[in-house]
Amino acid sequence: MGNFKFKFESIIGVKEIQEKRLQEAISAIDIEIEGLRYQLFVVIEERNIVNARMIDHAMKVAEYQSAKIYDSMLDNKAVSIEKMIIGLQRKKEIKKNELIEIKKEIKVFETLKENQRETFLIEEGRAELKELNEIAVRNYSR
Repeated sequence: MGNFKFKFESIIGVKEIQEKRLQEAISAIDIEIEGLRYQLFVVIEERNIVNARMIDHAMKVAEYQSAKIYDSMLDNKAVSIEKMIIGLQRKKEIKKNELIEIKKEIKVFETLKENQRETFLIEEGRAELKELNEIAVRNYSR
């Protein structure tokens, strides 16, 4: 009885490597998004502190203008971070779609492999039966 060798085994290996890399990329994007969310939280907290100081304390006009400029800068920074988060979420969705496609391809090759293995086993069984029949015919004819 021979050994089954699937001719597309190397393709399955490549697809599995691609799958692993995409999973790692998605994980890295998640980590980056979490880092940006933390930065956004820090900026929002700083902005709340600045606004509370402007409301609670009597300030000179120059101090107020300086605080207002700083608040505006923090607002721009928060908007920028939010845009980066949205961009990373889009990138993550693209990677997820690629991952789904790779998984589908792997599934197709695995199904093909199973079908070919079954065909191989059937052919091996037929060859074995044929060989046994020939032995039986030889033994009977003696």
